[in-house]
Amino acid sequence: MLQVFRSRGLTSVVYGVIIVGMVLVFVLGFNPTAGKKLASVDEQCAARVKGHCVTPKDHLAAYRILIPRGPQGEPLTAKAKQMGLLRTSLEGLVERELLVSDADRLGIAVTEDEVTDEIYNGFVHVSVPSDDPGLAYSLKISEEGKIYMGFRDPKTKRFEVKVYERAIKAAMGRSPTEFREEQVRELTAAKVRDMVRVPIRVGEPEALAEYIDQRSTATIETISVKQTYVARYLAPPSDKDVDTWAKDPANAKTIEGGMEVFKTPHIRHILIKVDATATDAEKAAAKERIQKALDRVKHGEAFAAVAKEVSQDPGSAARGGDVGDKTDGFVPAFRDAADKLKPGEMTQEPVLTQFGYHIIMREAPRSEEAIRHDVARDMFAMTQASEATKTMAERLEANLKNGMDPKKACETAIATLPVPPTPAPVKPAVKPAPTDGKAAPAPVSSVDRPDTDPARPQVVTSSPFNRGGDPIPALSPDTNARLIKFAFGAKDGERMDQRLPTDDGVVLVSLKEHKQATKEAFDKEKDTFLQGLVARKQAEALALYVKRLREASKAEIKIDEKYLAEKMGAGQKSVTDGGAPIAPAEEDEEEGN
Repeated sequence: MLQVFRSRGLTSVVYGVIIVGMVLVFVLGFNPTAGKKLASVDEQCAARVKGHCVTPKDHLAAYRILIPRGPQGEPLTAKAKQMGLLRTSLEGLVERELLVSDADRLGIAVTEDEVTDEIYNGFVHVSVPSDDPGLAYSLKISEEGKIYMGFRDPKTKRFEVKVYERAIKAAMGRSPTEFREEQVRELTAAKVRDMVRVPIRVGEPEALAEYIDQRSTATIETISVKQTYVARYLAPPSDKDVDTWAKDPANAKTIEGGMEVFKTPHIRHILIKVDATATDAEKAAAKERIQKALDRVKHGEAFAAVAKEVSQDPGSAARGGDVGDKTDGFVPAFRDAADKLKPGEMTQEPVLTQFGYHIIMREAPRSEEAIRHDVARDMFAMTQASEATKTMAERLEANLKNGMDPKKACETAIATLPVPPTPAPVKPAVKPAPTDGKAAPAPVSSVDRPDTDPARPQVVTSSPFNRGGDPIPALSPDTNARLIKFAFGAKDGERMDQRLPTDDGVVLVSLKEHKQATKEAFDKEKDTFLQGLVARKQAEALALYVKRLREASKAEIKIDEKYLAEKMGAGQKSVTDGGAPIAPAEEDEEEGN
């Protein structure tokens, strides 16, 4: 082993002493059987993988080395918690042990010199889950799975045993012997990863095809016809129409099923959107608008009717603001306000969340007959809105096929909706900025009209996207696949011959422009693109390899859920990773000693 260090030019007496010290530390610490650590009866395991016990000390050492550092080297523990690194570090160790076990099967081992060389060069190996390559990059972990720690004397810039010992103790709470044992396992797992990654190659024809797929783009124009928008401007159904519809045997069963959902009082809300980029004037206008809605409800108007008219929540407006009877999953400000309401109560002031201003109401219990009537009315209204949405989309489509300008076609379709009375101008809550003699900004209307509502049918041009794109997020995966096929197979200006269903109506699509990537462009970027493509395919191959190991060893992966929950704190998810939970004392007896 001394030859390793002589080759680095350490020939002086002083460095000879250092080398001898290193050798003693490393040789005494190197134990070929150290990896055979099985759980004893009374030993706690954070995880147990194919008989190997990952102790809490092993886990916390791995976690500590992953904690991001600030500009002065200070640990950013809050960020580590936010990133879920306690869970990630344990998942990394589970993966490592699966790879170490597979290394035994494959006859892959690590030599004493290999471990020594990595330590001498200042590297610490650590495992993170292979299914998230971006995580390793964000944690500044190299492709080989290591972090540089140096272990150098600040003055001489040479490796120093005492610096090394202090560093691993401070960073991971490990002794040289414990650290070396863990690094043997890390390097063994790294060799298996290399065995999977290294053979991956990409030929130039494959790279060119991939380049054209990735760099060719399409831009589309869309017109959305949203059912929530149409429903907002339809006349409320009459009681006579609702009763006639409800008496139809085909609808009676649907109504009975809907009543089951409403037997528990529901929560309704009205939302006026305000985002983080809103100006003070926009925020003031939104607050004034939500206050006017609140005043209308306080003066006796039905909450559901006001919600249908003014709420900007597309998921609930058509249902009169109904969001169900549970608050699980809502943002904290909304959830806290709703949970404080008793049946029949409403928030007396607007509630601000990251989405905007809300008025929230918890319905009072109602008689079965009242519920039946409301359910029938809502279902009939939704049926009307669905039919009206279809009619508007058909009219739009026909006008476009007849060559009408898309903007004009939208205006023609919108004109068929009832127009509410023009509201009185709203006095701006914030004094407008000086305009240098130009006309002052128009006041914001307190009520949207069909022709000014942001949700109205209008031509929208997408950003350029490639074959892996998602230009309309509201589409299902199958529908998005149809859209992508059209976008990269149609001619510029061609219109899709079918309306695409969304979760809130339909969308009409035409291809604005298709730009095809070229081989000439590929040749200019070939080396860089090939390098990135190979790295991605290597990462995919490794993730698939580990996934198969996990599936094959599912019954032999056990996680101490109680331990992890205590470490992670209340409210954070625990690791299961397909493994059954174990109690701390439920361990196998030590074997092979």
